[in-house]
Amino acid sequence: MRVPEHADRTQPRERERCVPIVERTTGTVQAGVVHPGAADGLDFDDCFRHHYARLVRSLGAGADGAEEAVQEAFVEAHLRWRTVSRLDDPVGWVRRVAIRRILNQNRSLLRRTRAVGRLADGARRAEGPPSLPDDGLAAAIRRLPVRQRIALVLHHLDGLPVREVADAMGVAEGTVKSQLHDARANLRTMLEVDDD
Repeated sequence: MRVPEHADRTQPRERERCVPIVERTTGTVQAGVVHPGAADGLDFDDCFRHHYARLVRSLGAGADGAEEAVQEAFVEAHLRWRTVSRLDDPVGWVRRVAIRRILNQNRSLLRRTRAVGRLADGARRAEGPPSLPDDGLAAAIRRLPVRQRIALVLHHLDGLPVREVADAMGVAEGTVKSQLHDARANLRTMLEVDDD
């Protein structure tokens, strides 16, 4: 007759280790079973105290931002300590997470640098800002209702076709045409000058 696995727990399962467990308050030593990778019986705080500085030193020799990456890796480990502590090498897991953070940080910095370079190149090639209306016209445009003002500026100052203005405003092309018509009529009224 076969005895269920959970019935006899006097012997550790495969991959579990027998280690002495020291009771902190009394100092008594007992035999205990530790799951694989439980950092040799260390809890998270002990693991952090024993390995943080060493990881920062070793990773810091080859990368900027190592301290931040190691801190973030330990935060992630703490959030998942129940799983991480059972790994064969929890400190190796923290190391890998920190290295990935450093690599991602470097890739992000490289992408940012490239993007800024592309923007700077584009700005140098740009023809300059669109010509702005005179002060009287600008004041009249500012007095228009918001939708009319946006349609007018996008179409006449930015030079967008009605279709693109409609897409930008999230309305139908007919609505943009109506807004443009009303904006022109309102501007004509606002800018009429008596010849007397």
